[in-house]
Amino acid sequence: MATRLPLLTIETILRDYLHPFRCDCHAQENSHLTVRLYEDTADGEELTVFGITDYQCRDAANLVRLAQELRFELYATRSGMPVAADAAKVVEG
Repeated sequence: MATRLPLLTIETILRDYLHPFRCDCHAQENSHLTVRLYEDTADGEELTVFGITDYQCRDAANLVRLAQELRFELYATRSGMPVAADAAKVVEG
């Protein structure tokens, strides 16, 4: 069983790598984490990820990889609608 870093350390590393987005980490009862990402200028929640394992939080290198995955997912979900709208313009135009 992998032991994870302290919650404050996890939040600090993720905040550094996910800037300008803010993040909050919460421990779940099943020893997994939930990470919520927020846009820095707005209070709206952008992305919530449940079930992050202790293995993913055991050291800084794994947290950097997790931050990269979260950033990819964030941009993929945020940019999906404009891309679809652009594709519709090409089809119509």
